[in-house]
Amino acid sequence: MSSSLAEITESILAQLPPCTRFSNEDEALLLRLAPALAPLEDLLAKGFYDALFAHPETASVFGSGERAEREMALRRWWRRTLQGPFDARYWEYQAAVGLIHIRRGVTNPMMLAMWGWILNALQEALIERVKLAPQEVARAMEALYRLAATVQALTAESYLRHYLLALSHSTGVSTDLIHRLVSVEVAALDPSAQG
Repeated sequence: MSSSLAEITESILAQLPPCTRFSNEDEALLLRLAPALAPLEDLLAKGFYDALFAHPETASVFGSGERAEREMALRRWWRRTLQGPFDARYWEYQAAVGLIHIRRGVTNPMMLAMWGWILNALQEALIERVKLAPQEVARAMEALYRLAATVQALTAESYLRHYLLALSHSTGVSTDLIHRLVSVEVAALDPSAQG
């Protein structure tokens, strides 16, 4: 049985403990800091794709001459993030990225690693370029970590759900049966069960 992107998004968000999710307070903080964060767009777009194109495994995801288009997509995401609102449409887009990643051949390890890159780059920039006070950096990073955790959960779980839905549709095997088969196989692979 397939679900709409909105249903998938709601289902994933419901699994996240509220204290780990991006909050209204986080949104207010990011929107307040937006004038200081907006100039980091060039640093993020260039550094993000420099890292991806410097590694053969991640570089292979991109076609020839595609970098400018991909950088523009990241710039649009950054602008949208700094403008808000963090509404259902924003979160559904983050879940849609999981589906886009399947099509493009972007793996969850690639996505998670690059989120780490983004967070490290932002922390360094908040300290050295924006020159926020240490307590302001800490609070901004808490909000950004919750944003990252929320987006990562949406993207990774959407990736898995859409992968399973595609497998189910292409084989005619229900997702419930796929889950049961996986449980049986994983139990057989569980090293703790092997005594």
